[in-house]
Amino acid sequence: MRVLFVSKPFARPFHDGTLCLVRDVATGLRRWDARLLGVRGAPVAGLGARVEVLPAYADRGRFAPAVSANARIAAWLALHGSADLWHFVFAPNPRASHVGRALTRLRRVPSVQTVASPPRSFDHPAALLFGDAVVVQSEHTKRAFEEAFERAGTPSRRRAPLWVVPPPLGPVSARAPEAQAAVRRALELEPSAPVLVYPGDLETSRGAETFARLAESLAATHPALRFVFAYRAKTPEADRIAERLRRRLPPASVRVTRDLPDVLALVATSSAVVFPVDDLTGKVDLPIVLLEAMALGVPVVTLDHGPLAELDGPLRLPLGDDDALARAVLAMLNDDAGRAPVVAAQRAAIHARHASASVAARYEEIYDDVIARRPR
Repeated sequence: MRVLFVSKPFARPFHDGTLCLVRDVATGLRRWDARLLGVRGAPVAGLGARVEVLPAYADRGRFAPAVSANARIAAWLALHGSADLWHFVFAPNPRASHVGRALTRLRRVPSVQTVASPPRSFDHPAALLFGDAVVVQSEHTKRAFEEAFERAGTPSRRRAPLWVVPPPLGPVSARAPEAQAAVRRALELEPSAPVLVYPGDLETSRGAETFARLAESLAATHPALRFVFAYRAKTPEADRIAERLRRRLPPASVRVTRDLPDVLALVATSSAVVFPVDDLTGKVDLPIVLLEAMALGVPVVTLDHGPLAELDGPLRLPLGDDDALARAVLAMLNDDAGRAPVVAAQRAAIHARHASASVAARYEEIYDDVIARRPR
């Protein structure tokens, strides 16, 4: 049996949570073969004999694909999308979901739809969800869709099954001391300085502002501490916010950097990852960089809010409590006995809930269920 993953262009580098999910599920499948939509002239090697990357896209494009690119890939699917099942992985919106629904009906192919990141609004869920089975990555998002269906008066018999499958994580390579030293030099961080990293968006939540207040409160009393904003610009506003942060915060203590080639080298050399994000629009429910930090043995400090409340292992703090955040961060810096249980719990959670082979096996159960329920 073959599954065709319909997603953004599958090409290196895999800095996008959606592409990481596609990669780790596809390479973890054992009973199904996978076909991925790649970029012409940009082959991706090392995925295993059961994974085929098709030259479907003309180029990698932007973070959010252009309408023209989506139209071309829809035409490609209508003509060439041969598989026993299609697996859509994208952030749902009415236009893309309408196209996905039309294509699966045209080709008469069963489908699974993974909600790669929660929508801005859960209203009108029938316009967002079209798969024969729908996968969300947290109980929080599942409840939001169920409540939206109830508000719309849609009975359960008219909805596709909603499955909860957490995001997968494949093997994470430890970063060599040389790589960690190189990223410190590039960011002008002293070799022995304790570093706190915020690896998040600047424009879509209050996370960056909360981290900025943390830097302001601790820089004077802990002058050796270094604070790094490591962001990707999803919109033009991100760079404007970055410049305002540089002007506002003490330059001796704070670095604001964009599109690091290897953000995990920075994570590996840090004392903690701080992620006080209250709005995960545009990100997977449990961001991959947090799972990678957990696998690398770096403590994560985040919020007990939204989908992040389901992240096992890290320190989870109440929303809006800046004092609790500061105390938790300092504890991770100064208390080895406090760090060790967090690190151990994080690694245990990665093994128990996010190992790519286990997550892929869960998806194979869903594929089998869809095929079994499909009228012959």
